[in-house]
Amino acid sequence: MKRNVLKSALTLLCAALFAVSFSACSNDPDTPVNENDKKLHEDPAKVTIELVECHMHGSWNKIETNGGPHQNPESKAKYLKRIQEITYEVKPGKGWTLAEGSRDKFYVIKAEDYGKPGDPNPAPIYLMFIKYYNNKGELMNNQFVENGQDAIHQHFFTVTNIKSLLTEQPEADTETTNYIEYKYVDTTPWNETFHSGKAQLTGKTNPIGLKGAIRFLKDRVTMDLKIRLYHGYQGKKDAKSGTFSPFYKPSALQIQRGTWDININVPVVVYASRADEIAELDENMDFDKIPENSLSEGSNKFLQAIMKAFGISWKEALMDYHKVYYTAGDTESGAIWL
Repeated sequence: MKRNVLKSALTLLCAALFAVSFSACSNDPDTPVNENDKKLHEDPAKVTIELVECHMHGSWNKIETNGGPHQNPESKAKYLKRIQEITYEVKPGKGWTLAEGSRDKFYVIKAEDYGKPGDPNPAPIYLMFIKYYNNKGELMNNQFVENGQDAIHQHFFTVTNIKSLLTEQPEADTETTNYIEYKYVDTTPWNETFHSGKAQLTGKTNPIGLKGAIRFLKDRVTMDLKIRLYHGYQGKKDAKSGTFSPFYKPSALQIQRGTWDININVPVVVYASRADEIAELDENMDFDKIPENSLSEGSNKFLQAIMKAFGISWKEALMDYHKVYYTAGDTESGAIWL
């Protein structure tokens, strides 16, 4: 009897040890998953950022639902362009670099508000279109929108390396929202315009940033506009608040639960304000008879800012602004709408 009890106890002990051993093996950590390998889109090989100077038909506060931006017509000016593009390409061993032949900076104007209290009407504002291309040179914006990708992608915009244009000294104020205001004006379908009636504005309810509206809030400064495309592993809303993060501040939890598909710095020069002007401007003025700093104080400061921004002479600055003013044509003749 005693021998049978010992035998039964030994059997139970062996069974218990086997169960513990099996359990330990089954609780081994899962093999880590590389979320970057699960992307449902190609990695971009080229990106073009297009900035279009516009005026508003409507309220800035309602641009995300009512639209309104309309391109200011281009002129024959050499430097003071109203439609600008910068292109970056991925180069082996170097990452994102400026594409050959691309301009290297955006030159923009600080907006002035011509609206009413509570109903701002800033001018100019800029439409910003971001276009991605694969390694075959094919436009691939659709890959960030289709197959549920719109639910996990959002561009973020911040400013860094802020300096005075004239002194080139760093600015003490480094808050992004003191320099730019950005609104998501994406459309559905992504490749149609709201103005045409073929698309709806969906940036407010589903911010992506392939199309955006931006206004600049401080003049006589240079900065880098950092553009990042967030790729969330499980969505793009903040998991705690259940809301979208503002254009300038992805939440810490978002950053932990996602990656960046794009991270580039675009140099921007805010050389003037919309309020700046050349008071003595005349269609038939003789540029050779207007010596440097011979105009009114405001005109001189404006021209000096243009000279500094573009590295050009007094005469070149005066001639270029003259072309903007007299060769742009009718304000409503621009072809680009949101």
